[in-house]
Amino acid sequence: MSMRRNMRKGGVGFLLAGCLAAPALSAVVDRPFFRAAAVVIVFGASDFEENGGVAPVVYDFHVLDGASSGQAAPDLISDDGRSINFNTGRYNPIQSGESSGWEYQINNETFGGTFGSSAPHQTLDANDSYSAFGLDNTTDIDLLGGGNRASRFYVASNVPFDIFGQASNLTATGDFSTMDYNNIRYRLRYQVSGGGGVNRWGQSAQDPAPSGNGVTYGQGGSVYTLNGLVAAPVKVFQGEQRTARTEGSIMDHAVSFQSRYSLTGSTITGNNYDFSQGIGSIGADVTYTVYTP
Repeated sequence: MSMRRNMRKGGVGFLLAGCLAAPALSAVVDRPFFRAAAVVIVFGASDFEENGGVAPVVYDFHVLDGASSGQAAPDLISDDGRSINFNTGRYNPIQSGESSGWEYQINNETFGGTFGSSAPHQTLDANDSYSAFGLDNTTDIDLLGGGNRASRFYVASNVPFDIFGQASNLTATGDFSTMDYNNIRYRLRYQVSGGGGVNRWGQSAQDPAPSGNGVTYGQGGSVYTLNGLVAAPVKVFQGEQRTARTEGSIMDHAVSFQSRYSLTGSTITGNNYDFSQGIGSIGADVTYTVYTP
């Protein structure tokens, strides 16, 4: 009886020793990691003014990681936006122009001829007014401002970027039906800061192309037309550094890009329009896309 008890105790002691010698096989690995991706944010208007568009609205949020210049980067916002203007101290969606005629100006009047434009601007309607004016052999009428249309969009970035532009969807009606992309002059410029009050942009921004070589198509002083943007997307701006300079908001980091278009039609008077050209319309879409350099 005593021998059996001793054998059992010894066996139990052996098994316990074997369990205590087994290695631990479980593990936990944690890895805190932070990386700021290359991002460009574009804001303008949600739609044209006559379609109920509002501004300012961010409609492009591009992640530029891994995309080379001219290669589309992922856009995390699916909506397509419209450009805007900054006037009367606020951002205003542009009009499509489909339902409005351009305003006229009186040239070389002997007196009077003052034009009073009431909202909506860039639209000739019954709300506008002219004062009586005197005329002589040189008095003429032309499109206001030479027919210039200007619009803006804004870019804020933590990385250098390029902008490509492409013209499409040309429409020409009435007496303008023989015109084409060559009849729409194109200019591009950018403004690092501007606006006012709560709508002031660029307070913490820097020049995205400090060398002065940023605008690559549409520079002032030369004649460019939309015809040069038709065959394929063209680089219109070449960036060199991010817009964000110091701490601030998206609007603080934003830079304004302004496109200017004008009708180039009349060779009779040297103006952009002459009464002998009759009535009609011409328009096109210009699509801007942001890429990493």
